[in-house]
Amino acid sequence: MTTVRVVDLADAASFEPFYDVYRRSSGRPFDAPWLAVEKRVNLTDDAYGTKVAVIGRDDSGLTVAAGWCVMPLSDNTAFAFVEVFVPPEHRRRGHGTQVLSHLLGIARSHGRTTAFSMPAWAVDVEGDAGRWFAEAHGFELDILDAVRELVLPATLPPLQVAPGYALETWRGACPDEWVDEYADLRRMLTSEAPSGDAGLEDEHWDAARVRKDEADLVRVRREMQVVVARAAGGGLAGHTQLAFAGDGVEVYQWDTLVRREHRGHGLGLAMKIRAMQASADLLEGRRRVTTENAASNQHMIAVNERLGFRQTAWTGEYVRPI
Repeated sequence: MTTVRVVDLADAASFEPFYDVYRRSSGRPFDAPWLAVEKRVNLTDDAYGTKVAVIGRDDSGLTVAAGWCVMPLSDNTAFAFVEVFVPPEHRRRGHGTQVLSHLLGIARSHGRTTAFSMPAWAVDVEGDAGRWFAEAHGFELDILDAVRELVLPATLPPLQVAPGYALETWRGACPDEWVDEYADLRRMLTSEAPSGDAGLEDEHWDAARVRKDEADLVRVRREMQVVVARAAGGGLAGHTQLAFAGDGVEVYQWDTLVRREHRGHGLGLAMKIRAMQASADLLEGRRRVTTENAASNQHMIAVNERLGFRQTAWTGEYVRPI
């Protein structure tokens, strides 16, 4: 029997076994688990989401499973984003099933109608425990994403910026004069990138959320190198983010987006090259940059492969009714 309890993120005795199970469940070569401080902040309720973390214990009191449920409040209010983690030595004993059932019950009590989960598996296999668990519990694949890595140090192509555009870069706070446009770039990622049929909406982003996100980065000691492309008229045509965890050797290529009317000028590639150049000091001692794109996003995949990224894994975007 598995007993499932909600985690008190502020209590070390509650949080530490939760994080330990999560970390031990993420041991594949392409996995790079969030740091403990990051998970604490990411799973803390705020104005944009209700978040619940849980652990499962067996009859002896040993922590054998964990999971979380994130329910947006400003967008996608029919969805609950759920993940379940079971270390290899405790799998196939029903622990994950009990954790998932508990999370779905929480989501149902908050009026959510669709669960969304993202298991990952190595590029050279058909799937692994996460995928088989999701499919055995009624989740269906909506869209496939490709995970790629760039081994560091890397040799970059020469930077070329199309006439009529300039690249600007910052760390820390977005300049006040751009914050509204930058928020709009953050907002439109879902609708502008290839997506499946689940019905995900654009996330709500405004200047206040940008500032809240920046404050969270400070709290978790994560450095963000941002590059934007500025059009001749002064407006922002696109952006990219290169994220550096405060500890360890991992780097993450996060959002990259070019407004539709500015595409075809090589801005995505130029912004990514500039981000690597601008963060040369932060790249010292790091081992890889990881990024993820819809498998159907051939343009961005071509950009990433031009930079030297090579695929290591798949991520499936899975959904099921609650």
